[in-house]
This record gives sequence, structure tokens and C-alpha cells, in this order.
Amino acid sequence: MKTTSKKLSRVLIAIALIGTLTAGAVYITQGAALDRFWHNGIADCDDDCDDHDHDVHEEVIEVALSPTAALNIGLDDSAIATVEVSDFYKSFSFPAVIVERPGFSTITVPSPVSGVITKIYHETGVAVEPGEPLFDILLNQQESVRTQTEFLTLLKRRDINAAELERAGLDPLFIPRQRRELEYEKIQIESEIQIQENLLLLQGLSESDIAESLKNNGTIIRTVTVYAPPFENEGNVASAAHEGEEEHIFTIDELYVSVGQNIAVGDALCLLTDYCKLAIKGKVFAVNERMLNDALTSQRRVTATFGGNGNREIIEGLRLRSIDNKIDIVSGTLFCYVDLRNRFTDYEVNGESNPRRYIKWHFKPGQRCELHVEIEPLPDCIVLPIDAVAKDINEMIVFEWVGNEDDKKIWRKVPVHVIHRTKDVVVIANDGSLFPGAQVAVRGAGFILAALDAANQRALAAGGSLGCGDPSHDH
Repeated sequence: MKTTSKKLSRVLIAIALIGTLTAGAVYITQGAALDRFWHNGIADCDDDCDDHDHDVHEEVIEVALSPTAALNIGLDDSAIATVEVSDFYKSFSFPAVIVERPGFSTITVPSPVSGVITKIYHETGVAVEPGEPLFDILLNQQESVRTQTEFLTLLKRRDINAAELERAGLDPLFIPRQRRELEYEKIQIESEIQIQENLLLLQGLSESDIAESLKNNGTIIRTVTVYAPPFENEGNVASAAHEGEEEHIFTIDELYVSVGQNIAVGDALCLLTDYCKLAIKGKVFAVNERMLNDALTSQRRVTATFGGNGNREIIEGLRLRSIDNKIDIVSGTLFCYVDLRNRFTDYEVNGESNPRRYIKWHFKPGQRCELHVEIEPLPDCIVLPIDAVAKDINEMIVFEWVGNEDDKKIWRKVPVHVIHRTKDVVVIANDGSLFPGAQVAVRGAGFILAALDAANQRALAAGGSLGCGDPSHDH
């Protein structure tokens, strides 16, 4: 009877303990079935354990999270990654800032003629394509008017000469000497027309304006329209990895004139920016110059890290372009440069007369970042995000997904050897603690460890009070 009473007492206490541990979103387990928990926590006791003076408890290494608890720590399906073995490169890091590329990121649009600004087509901040009109200028220089008049006179002389030559071809009595004189006059007129046309081009008139107004319509040009320039060929400076992939567009960064303003030839009208490619300017201590030169010579990969506070962006596959040849005397640093390809999003705003197009570049001059230059390889290792590893006293822990129980995922504690770490990743030795193909949590490892520790504390407290199930024993 006494033995039956003891067994019944152990069963009731075990049921109460399991109910306590499974009441919340987190519960502990030594396996997928209750018999493993029973074997490790209670069934090892026998009727003769009265001499025990210690708690009967085995460390819990698995924890199951309910869907609600998993969502609370951001542990959804996207936070599960498959373990892969790869090579990793150690790197040295230094601060950097995005800068414009002199001569390519900004373009000053000059006035091709002297005159008065009569129309400004766009305001500051508006995006424009090459060939879009920017300004209308009313000509007020007498030289341009005189050159146009002479050009029109030459065009009339050419028409008269052509008519005389046509008449000479039809009249059999026409003297051959007169025909030769007309042929010579034609050559002379064509030469003078070419000279005058070049003068008009030098005075700021465009070929299309000359052809349309002077040649076709025979009217003097009074207003000149200034257009956005074409994009220049940057094949000599473009990064080989990005050549031909840039999205070009101009933005009116600053206007220098207003309507009614009198301007001269060469005066700046506006400043256009094209941030399709920028540069990252890194600041390195001179003692690291040798490593920097080795990275430039070997074309080792460079990574840029932007942002922080959970909003980090990592740009990989960059290359060093150049290193400065001078060292700052005060700070003992030098600068290096990395090309950065940019991208933009655009949107339209309906104005009073026409829609205006605006763009937003993803990267902007003045934006700070951190550059990481590879220096030493670590072959055959496991690379995981920094949040995939938690520290438990002297152990580094990763949690492996080992299966499901009902709607809960079961996570197993796996101690690992961390051989290197950065702000973003941890590098784990491929020593058999984790195998390729295993699925691990890449976020929330610290939360899972805290839940596991809490479960262990509850199990330890419950196990200490249980002893061997005999309420008459003090443990």
C-alpha cells in the first residue's frame, strides 16, 4: 500500500510540474515525447532514494516556442537559415563618407549668348532629361544680329546664283565665260556661307536654330533656348563592375539667374547634378597603408556598411579605386576612394501648368558609412549573422531547429566555437558542432537562451522540491 501511495504521489506531482511549464508561451523539453522528460527528471528515482541529499535534475537543452512567443522576438520563417560551409575573409575597418566625383557629379550650364532671361522652365530640385529646355534668352548683342543678316544675304545670293546657272543651262547663246564666272561665284558664296555659319555657332546659336529659322524660314533668331546637355561618356573612369549600368538623370541643384536678368556669354545659369555614381572617401591611419596598398594591388573586395540601430545596409563587391599620395600631418591619416553605383526613385507633383518630376537618390553626398577591406582568409568555416549567437557565461550558443511539436518549433542549444566576429557576422569553426544543412535561428538567440535559462530554473526548483517524491524527505 505504501509503495502504491508513493507512485501515485510522484505521478500527481509530475503532472502538476508539466502543467506549470507548459502554461506559458515557452515550455521545456528533453525530447519530442514526455517519456524523455519523465526519464531524465523523475523515473530515475527508486524507492530506496531516502539517502539522497542532492536535487535530481538534468539540464534542459531544448525549448519550444509557441507561434505567439516566436513572433514577439521576430523568430518567423525568414529568421531560419541553413548552415553552409564557406570561406571568410578577415578585414580591417575604417570610417568613410560619400563624396561627389569632381568633374562628373556636377555640371554648370553657361549662357551661350548675351541677352536677357525671358523664361525659366524648371525650378530648383526638378529632374530633367538631356535635351529638355531650361532657359529662354532674348538676344541683345548687335554682332549676332549683324552676322545673321549677312548670313541671310548670302543665302539670297546663293539662290540668285542658282537661278542664273539654271538659265545658263537652258540658253544656248549663253557665253561660256559667263558660265565659268557663275560657277566660281557659287563656290565663293558657299565658302562665305560656311564661314558665317561657323560664326553663328561660335556666337551661341545651335545648328537646329540656324537650320530652322535662318535656312528654312529666312527669319532672324531673336530668342535662344538653352537645353540640358547630353550625358558624357565616362568609360575612362567607370568601374569595370558597374560600367554601362548607371541610371542617369539630372537634377537642377541651384539656379543662378532670374527672369529679366541681363547676362553675358559664359555666365553660369544653373548647376545640374548627376549622382548616378559617387565615391566613398575612406579615412585610414598611415600605419595601415601597407595593408591598403596590398588590397589595391590584389583587387581585394571591399564592403561598405551604412546605417545602424537595426537599419543597416551592407554593400558588397566594391573595389578600391585609388589612395592619396599625401598624409595629413595633424591626424596622421590618408584617404582612399571607392566607386559607388547609385540608384534613384522618382515621382511627379502636379503643378499649376504642368507636372514636375522629382527624384530621390538612394545614396547622398555627406552620408557616413564604414568600409571593410579584406586582409586574411579563414577557409571552411560557418558564417552567421551576429544575432544568431548568444553568450552563456563562457559558452557561445547557437539554436538549431530540430522539429515541431503541435504548432511549436523546438530549438536545441548547440555550443559552438567562435573564431572571429564583426559588427555584423560571427565566424564559427567547422568542427562538427554544427553540420552543413542544419537549420538555425539567425535572430533572437539571446531571447531563446533567456527562455531556456528560465525553463531550467523552473525545472531545477521543481526538481529540488520533489526529491524522490516522498513528501517526508527534506531536499
